[in-house]
Amino acid sequence: VNFKTMALLDNANTETFGHPEPTTANTQPVAGKCILVSGHDLKDLDTLLKQTEGKGINIYTHGEMLPALAYPQLKKYPHLVGNYGGAWQDQATEFAAFPGAILMTTNCIQHPNGYADRIFTTGLVAYEGVQHVSNVDFKPVIEAALAAPGYPADAPAHNITIGFGRNTVMSVADKVIDAVKSGDIK
Repeated sequence: VNFKTMALLDNANTETFGHPEPTTANTQPVAGKCILVSGHDLKDLDTLLKQTEGKGINIYTHGEMLPALAYPQLKKYPHLVGNYGGAWQDQATEFAAFPGAILMTTNCIQHPNGYADRIFTTGLVAYEGVQHVSNVDFKPVIEAALAAPGYPADAPAHNITIGFGRNTVMSVADKVIDAVKSGDIK
């Protein structure tokens, strides 16, 4: 059941957003207003990207949303600028330090101590005292981002390479197998 469910999700994501491809992702701040998107819902991210076009708001992925930066139909948005933070268990510290709005698209929300006024939930996610956005109208998130200070300056870029999905790996499988057989790699 798990395998079939993941196959359905993979098919839905790749048919909608293309197959992930090797991509350089910045993990440092870019000057400007900002929104951090955490969770797994690529459709919500896509909708938010459309609703923030031309508004001067940079969008960052967080945690499990990092792979979104490698999907061709998502990375085409120039204001999807990179990834901020790490795993969900660090969000209390990371979210408190993030100078913009935060959107939780799926589970893993922790108590928003000190930032409840700029974190939002959507879809099936909810948390007492946190504003819930419904009908994929992210206007409250956008307004909170514009009211927040944002990043005052660019930090020196720190890039990581992501996007090694199954299509990328399978496209070089024969070369890897040959290199193992020849002893060039172990």
